[in-house]
Parts: sequence; structure tokens; C-alpha cells
Amino acid sequence: MARDHVEFLQSQQIPWQPCPWQYPGPGSEIKLLSLDRENGACSYLARLRPGWRQPAGALSATEELFVLEGSLQLGEHSLGPDFYTRVPAGAARPSAHSDQGALLLGFLDATPRQADVVAGLAARLIDTFQTPWGHEGMDPAYADLGMRWKILHHDEDSLDTSMLVLTPSQLGPPGLRGPQERHDCIEEAFLISGDFLSPLGPMHAGGYFWRPPQVLHGPYASRHGNVCFIRTLGDLLENNWSTHELTLDREAAVRPVVPAATYPALQPWAPDARY
Repeated sequence: MARDHVEFLQSQQIPWQPCPWQYPGPGSEIKLLSLDRENGACSYLARLRPGWRQPAGALSATEELFVLEGSLQLGEHSLGPDFYTRVPAGAARPSAHSDQGALLLGFLDATPRQADVVAGLAARLIDTFQTPWGHEGMDPAYADLGMRWKILHHDEDSLDTSMLVLTPSQLGPPGLRGPQERHDCIEEAFLISGDFLSPLGPMHAGGYFWRPPQVLHGPYASRHGNVCFIRTLGDLLENNWSTHELTLDREAAVRPVVPAATYPALQPWAPDARY
């Protein structure tokens, strides 16, 4: 994969632009969160205007969508806030429309192009609001603190996984000091609500990162708690802890890792409240 390490940016800093693909196409705008320059795989926000419509067909790319606001009608299925869908490449897509408009978090594993329908493939639809939180398989270092997850997708071959992760409020290591961690997998996250405090500063709702394998990160704390959409790619999410520790600073300035060449037009942004 040829994506830059981004840790982190606030999606509010990225300007909206006309959608460059046939899908979602006319009547939509996107914010490109990150892009693989080799195969066109990307993560993005899409804003569908009221009255947006898309004819039936199929795409050459697998797509994951999470509805942040508004609603989306896929054939006979109505997807409101917190709905998740994963549509494999080649799966038949019914006609779609959004009467009131919608804000979507999306992920594509290649540049989306029209494709022939492949028999036997179907989309997965999950109302995550109605899905219980759990901690089976979660590292006890997280689960014992009250963190929980909802596994939305897991591929037994690639080990790619998509999930929602819940962090309770007023959570952090004792004295705001703890070890760092690293993973063998790629980790990608979008902060749906709440806040995170990291050694790089505070991250708020709308925050996003794309982290390659073996990058040290953390420790973390959260004042208000948060809900985060997390994807791991290429391996299981297992924590390898450092022998050193870092102390978090609740007054630290933001020090994000954001390649200027990838994000040349970032806009100023400040949260409504600081720690």
C-alpha cells in the first residue's frame, strides 16, 4: 500500500470537492481522508445532497459505508444514522437515493468503476445502534477498563477487520503515564464522537488517522469518552507494549503528522472546547 502516515488530522480542515468518480457521482461531494496512490484505495467522507440518486449496477471495488447523518435508501433497505454496509466488488447494487441528504464515512479498496455483476455476492447491512457492545477477544488491558467493541466485518483470509470501539469517559492511565504500543497491522480510525488525548495532542470528533504497521503510539486518555470507527488491515490487532513510558499533557498543543504534499489545502480549525 502506498499511503502516507497521517496522525492525525481533523476532517473539518479538509475542503469539500466534487466527487471525482462515477459513484457516488453527481449530487455528491467528498473529503478525501487518505489515498493509496498505487491502486486508488481511499477513505473519505461523502455528502449527498437532498434528492441524490444513483442507478442500479455494480462496482469494481469493495466499499464500506457508515451513515453519520441523514439517510440513504438502497433498494428496499433504508439506512439511517449508525447503519453500516459492506458491498463486495461485483455485487449487484440496487438503485439508491437520499431524499433528505446524508453524510457518509466511506472506504474503497480500489478506484470505483462500473463493473459486471458477479452472481452469488451480496451486501451486508448492519444497524449498529441495535447491535450490543462486547469485549470478547479484546486485549484485557482495554476490556478491563470498560472499553467495548462491535465487530462489523472480519475476513478470515486477509484478517482485515472493521469495528466500532467505545471508550468510557474520564479514562486514562494512572497519573496519565503509560507505555506505548505498536501493531503488526495497519490501523485506521475516524472519531465519530467524543475526544482522545495522545502525545500528539487532543483529537476531537471528526479526527482521522492512517497508521502503518510498527508505528509506536499512545498512551491515550479521554475526558468525555468516545466512539470510534476503526479498521485494521493485513493482520490481527494485537498490542505489543514498549518498555518505556510517556506522560500525557492535558494542555499540550496539537502536533499532528500530516504530509503537506498530500494535504496542500488544509483549513484552520479549532474545537469548541479544550481540555
